[in-house]
Amino acid sequence: MSILPKSSKEFATKKYWDQFFRKHRDPFEWYGDYEDLKPILSKYLKKTDSFLVIGCGNSTLSVDLYDDGYCDNTSIDISEFVIEKMNKKYKTSFDNQQKQSNIRERLHFECMDMFEMKTIEDESFHCIIDKGTFDAVASDQLDSEKLFDELSRVLKYSGRYICISLLQENVLRILFKWFHLRSNWICRVHRCLIRKNSSETDHLEDHVEFPVFVIVFIKMRMQLSSNSIEFNLDWDPIQLKFEKFSSIEDFAIKIKAIQDLEFLKYFIRSNKIEPNENLFLELYNQSNPNDWRYLFHFVCKNYSNQSKQSRKFFVFIVPQGREHEWLFSSVKGRQQLLQQCQGDKMIVVSLNRKHHYENMEAIKNELADKVLDFFPNKYRNGTSNRITFISIGDDIGQRTLIWEGRSEINGMMFVEDIVIEKEKYRRLVFAQNRNLIQSEAKLIEDKKSARSKTRIDHQFLSCNYHQLIAISLSITQKPISNRYRLLMIGLGGGNFINFLTSSLKINGSLELVVVEIDPMIEEVARKYFDFGKNPPENIEIKIILQDGLDYLSRSIGTQKFDFIIFDVDSKNNELGLSCPPEPFVKFDCLKRVQSNLTENGLFILNLVCRDGDIKKKIHEKIRSIFKNNFFYDIEDDLNEIVIATDSDQIDWLKRGNSDVKFDLMSKSCFYIDRLESTCRKFCKGIRCFN
Repeated sequence: MSILPKSSKEFATKKYWDQFFRKHRDPFEWYGDYEDLKPILSKYLKKTDSFLVIGCGNSTLSVDLYDDGYCDNTSIDISEFVIEKMNKKYKTSFDNQQKQSNIRERLHFECMDMFEMKTIEDESFHCIIDKGTFDAVASDQLDSEKLFDELSRVLKYSGRYICISLLQENVLRILFKWFHLRSNWICRVHRCLIRKNSSETDHLEDHVEFPVFVIVFIKMRMQLSSNSIEFNLDWDPIQLKFEKFSSIEDFAIKIKAIQDLEFLKYFIRSNKIEPNENLFLELYNQSNPNDWRYLFHFVCKNYSNQSKQSRKFFVFIVPQGREHEWLFSSVKGRQQLLQQCQGDKMIVVSLNRKHHYENMEAIKNELADKVLDFFPNKYRNGTSNRITFISIGDDIGQRTLIWEGRSEINGMMFVEDIVIEKEKYRRLVFAQNRNLIQSEAKLIEDKKSARSKTRIDHQFLSCNYHQLIAISLSITQKPISNRYRLLMIGLGGGNFINFLTSSLKINGSLELVVVEIDPMIEEVARKYFDFGKNPPENIEIKIILQDGLDYLSRSIGTQKFDFIIFDVDSKNNELGLSCPPEPFVKFDCLKRVQSNLTENGLFILNLVCRDGDIKKKIHEKIRSIFKNNFFYDIEDDLNEIVIATDSDQIDWLKRGNSDVKFDLMSKSCFYIDRLESTCRKFCKGIRCFN
């Protein structure tokens, strides 16, 4: 299987190119030797062809071609010293009597400027070969065009200009701007795999393996009916497969992804990433280039002072359905996983719901050669056992895709059933945030069904923060005979509302108003999560399809709410604020929340914020609006539950000890018995930020 990469970080930038070029004194070592290039060159060369090698320098390519039977061979360079040296070294020999004789008679080294080949007639050569020469002169656009005009002049029709290049971005754009945009040149590109000798591989940890490309431009008489760039990633002389690109831009993206991967391998091998850096790589199957097959997260321990002989490297396969767990989805979790495994470097591998995986052994076999390049060579030579594949047991987990669809608001969404430790769960997942489970419900056997069916367990809440929001409702101390109104912004799969309707034992009545902006979410919640199904007679559920911000603006002055809950995820994580979106915590919005609450009403906010400064400002805004404000930090999670109220009947929550708090909350009509342990934690961990 061929793997195509997409990294989370750009490495192939000018900064990195310059850094690594300085480490390599001899440019020709970047481009491989004749044995590396021969499989590709032989496809485009004939022994009877006439050849011109431009900018030959001290490379042995011309000599290797000649000795392999490609004898009509002229090599030019602008340096007289180089030409004299090459003639002396490869054109003459001495016998035992020190008599000089000419060898390789049809091999010619000539001092000539490739920009002005005045002594060479038009259409003189079948093939022009350039090994790294254009890479060296590509800084000047005008000079490049002059060179291409001259190469085109001396090349025969159906002749080939073969350019061996590292294809830095500026080189790529100049090359293809000239050849691709002219409609009489066939453009083909091959990735050339460069073999490494033992001395190089021993120090591979300290080197970048530059991707080398062989670009073949074929000069045609007629204009081509369709002009595309043909790219061959994996050389197979029996069955060549080309991917076609109609635009230079798309081709440049492809090449940069390959270059980024090699730089990334170097950075991981040499441990040059920060321990807390969230560095990942998506690996794609060529048969399905739209959906990654494997997702690599890299985690490294700082072992600079540790003996290389004692390092331990692991590849951890995350069972299907468990990739959202904190241990695997967060930087801190993966660091903890590395520590638990007593390792020094680890690749944490996640599997994609849209791909099929046979079993753990098949995954290991498929990944074996893909992971090796991220580890130092001496640990990947086939004889070492320091790279170990590990997982939780031998089972890759069970995942069944139940439904997938695209929403105009939330993009691609999936409903999937998974099995974890023999328990079945149903999840709603948004593709745009792979680390977040939007909703999760437990599936249990439906004993009322004659057939072996499962149903949603409405009395199960998987999320700690949902349990804490539910227990927060019991802060209210109203008489049990009242009518209550609760507003929730954000529906998800509807599991929280289902839990309330099946768990609350209030004698009064409760109106649950749920505002959801995405109509497809409501459809999914009702069809796959049994949302709103058979609530008690004293609980009424209303769902309003509207932007939560608009609803809050227009509902001022109407019936007020005893509870307003924000559980809305942000589509823009760049601000460091994942939940809620920024407009929901602006001053005007928070004031509207206050206006829509009853005298003793509670505002409950699920706050997920990675930026400490942003979180502090949100606290300050809430404190400037409400009289009493509290928060509860969830251990090993980014979620924080914020509770704000103008009630004067809440001093007990600020001053009482945890037992007093629990005693009062457990007497509320909103108290839920099965959340006793959550309530006790809440009473111990709740803090005031007035």
